[in-house]
Amino acid sequence: MALPSDSAEQPTPAEIAQRLADVPLFEQMRPADLDFLANHAQIQQFDPAVVLSAQQASENDLYVVIRGHLEVWLDPKTIGSEGPERKLATLFADEIAGELALVDGGVRSARLQAGDAGVRVICISQAAILNHCEHDPIFGYRLMRNLAAMLALRARLTTLSVQTSQP
Repeated sequence: MALPSDSAEQPTPAEIAQRLADVPLFEQMRPADLDFLANHAQIQQFDPAVVLSAQQASENDLYVVIRGHLEVWLDPKTIGSEGPERKLATLFADEIAGELALVDGGVRSARLQAGDAGVRVICISQAAILNHCEHDPIFGYRLMRNLAAMLALRARLTTLSVQTSQP
């Protein structure tokens, strides 16, 4: 589902809900759940290289990329280590960032930065999502199941990457 292309034009909650239905984290969600998320979402536009969230920040919003790309950067100095900054990932349409805050509420493990063409995101607060989880166990179960599957896939891919990069 495409949202309005003009960054000044705000999509309706129904358009946001349709877009969220395409995001793996929200697979098999009921229409009412998608409507809830859409009604608690904000569309945000960021210019190229703008930092959405700093590494070690206590912000805990969930971001869904809808246009452009979002870069995930690690600065070892922020955790007392040495070495240059590294780009960990580039996230494109329908990919998410900030999902770890849904699990542990901890600080950001990496910096989120708009890509070279900027990025447009759907932003949903952790508080709104977790509040809905507490009041609707079916939503909470589906969300956490999808989140666990995403994190498991990431762990498997990381393991495979380490195994294939060793001599």
